[in-house]
Amino acid sequence: MTIVIDKVLTWRDVARVGAGETLALSPAAWERIEQASRIVARIVETGVRAYGVNTGVGALADTVVDRTSQSLLSRSIVLSHACGVGPLLPVHEVRAIIAAQIANFAHGHSGVRREIVEHLAALLEHDCIPDVPSKGSAGYLTHNAHTALVLIGEGSATFGGRRMGGREALAAIGLEPLVPGAKEGLSLVNGTACATGLTSVALSRAERLLDWADAIAALTLEAAGCQITAFDEPVLALRPSAGIGKV
Repeated sequence: MTIVIDKVLTWRDVARVGAGETLALSPAAWERIEQASRIVARIVETGVRAYGVNTGVGALADTVVDRTSQSLLSRSIVLSHACGVGPLLPVHEVRAIIAAQIANFAHGHSGVRREIVEHLAALLEHDCIPDVPSKGSAGYLTHNAHTALVLIGEGSATFGGRRMGGREALAAIGLEPLVPGAKEGLSLVNGTACATGLTSVALSRAERLLDWADAIAALTLEAAGCQITAFDEPVLALRPSAGIGKV
């Protein structure tokens, strides 16, 4: 089943994409992405100073970056933040992070080109999963950066059960590496996609465990011959709680 992003993506949707479902965008979502990209292009053309577009980032926010170096800045931001270490995140968690990142871009405030989102969606569609280390000194930005590495033909990914370089992985699914434009490096590493994706997976797991807990409790009561009348509706009404009623 394909989940379509129109305005928002729920945490359950993110978790479902993590579990293997594909993701698509509505025409309205694509238009928001393209409009934001046009705004960035206009900033580049006019030379109006804008953070991360034609300036450095962080402590270098006051440093002007000339037009010919803006793509290099984007690439450098990705490379510098891809400093993760430790065991790789499992496939379903990386998929959830990518889904959350696509949902962020679909709001139309990030300024990335359509091609960036199409490449990310293709990774999900073909189950070509970037290798994302679980720990990093730049927090959740590190995880996003390792996904972005594959988009530019760097890093590594797993496809068809085999680990390969980013460029080879893209070629395996019929894509070419992207050259990031102005601001795209910042947009690719920034945002809370990692926290959102991992939290969605955790919530889905917790919800499933709670369902199992209810089933186990019910079977235990049945097997032990407990007083089921204690759970009759009139009794529960004395302690009004939607949660208790559901359980």
